[in-house]
Amino acid sequence: MKKALHDKQIKLIEYLKGIEDLEGISYWQIARETRLGNAQTVKHHLNQLEKLGYLRRNLSNPSQFEVLKSPVEDISYISLYGFAQCGNDAEFFSEGNLDDKIAISTKLFGISDLANTFAVRAKGDSMSPDILDNDIVIFQKQNSVDTGTIALVLDDGECKIKQIIKKDSSGLILRSTNRSYTDKHVDGGEFHVLGLAKGIMHSL
Repeated sequence: MKKALHDKQIKLIEYLKGIEDLEGISYWQIARETRLGNAQTVKHHLNQLEKLGYLRRNLSNPSQFEVLKSPVEDISYISLYGFAQCGNDAEFFSEGNLDDKIAISTKLFGISDLANTFAVRAKGDSMSPDILDNDIVIFQKQNSVDTGTIALVLDDGECKIKQIIKKDSSGLILRSTNRSYTDKHVDGGEFHVLGLAKGIMHSL
């Protein structure tokens, strides 16, 4: 059963439903017009409403929220990591490379192992049209994947999202879905699979 909302949260939901365009509205403005204290109080309640599934945050602009018509029952938070130069798996998954925590629907993305689920924000157009610049890509942590699947890999210290094509006797190929990029052949060296792609949250 979903947790009952606080009176302030109900007031906040009703206020946001009455705003036609939430773009550009500030925490301070919401606090002033709802008389819910200060900007920090508003931010706290917005975060709680997101966690409870009543709001969805715009990942491209975290200060923007969308009020959902029906609350989502299965909201969980996962780590969003950066695309920093990383020498190994431990460096990639370190606190220093953690950008944020984001809310997702485990049911929507078919996630059963939340502890080994993470996300990165895509950069560039090498995986377009499927994955675009600034999209959030959700991964399941694992060190091997089947041929033809999309994975996050660490190649010579550089993080990449690529399609993995395995070759019987000559290593594998890192392939971009944007065919204006050339394939890269990998045969040993400093190469690791970090995770298997499970879903995409397209940037608004």
